[in-house]
Formats: sequence, structure tokens, C-alpha cells
Amino acid sequence: MILMCRLPWWPMGPICGGAGVLVTLLAIAGVIFSLVMLVDCLKRPGDKFTSPLTKNGAYDKLIWAAAIVASLWFYFLGAIVYFFVVKRAKAEKEN
Repeated sequence: MILMCRLPWWPMGPICGGAGVLVTLLAIAGVIFSLVMLVDCLKRPGDKFTSPLTKNGAYDKLIWAAAIVASLWFYFLGAIVYFFVVKRAKAEKEN
């Protein structure tokens, strides 16, 4: 139990019922997804964020990048929210 609390995917244990292989695969997929979203966030120009969080969207890239990195320890929530709020919303507006 002590070892599980030190690993980055430990919050997923109760959800998956403690299945070690499934938890490991979900954790690897979550880290890869977070890294892809982080790269997308850092490459995206500041004016391409759909709903600016700051005045004129000056610090949106920094805020989203910090949220994605900080959420690596909590179910990759920042990357998931970024995907639906910024990346997917922008793709829908382009069509």
C-alpha cells in the first residue's frame, strides 16, 4: 500500500478494483494523452483559445499548461478538460 501511494497512478486503484495491469495501462495512456495535450497547448497560438481566461487571452497558454502538468497527479483531469474546452471546441468551430 505504501508503494502504491508513491506511484503517479495511485488514485486509479479504487476505480479499477486494484487490478495492477489495468491500472498501469490506464496510467500510461493518461500520461501519453496529457503529453499530447500539453504539446498542443504549447504549440497553439494565444489567439486560438476559444474562451479567454485572462484579459485578451494573454496568459491562457500558461494557465492551461500549468493545469495539464498539475493534473498529472489527479486522474489527468486538466488534460481531459483542455481537450473538451479548447481542442475539441476549436475543431468544431472550424467545420
